[in-house]
Amino acid sequence: MGILLGIICLLCLSISFTSERENQKVTICHIPPGNPDNAHEITVSTNAVRAHLAHGDSIGNCPCDDDVN
Repeated sequence: MGILLGIICLLCLSISFTSERENQKVTICHIPPGNPDNAHEITVSTNAVRAHLAHGDSIGNCPCDDDVN
């Protein structure tokens, strides 16, 4: 009985950890494919970061035009 209870507890912790990770957000500089002049910041789930990086987005804020001389 104790082993079964332990397994149930581990499953609950695993599900809780997965839910917390899915709720984490990351700010990226999103560059729409075919429209690089429309780059803008968006916040996405950690699960979506890899797909955005694959098409040229970057983690963090977009460079500000005011910083360019």
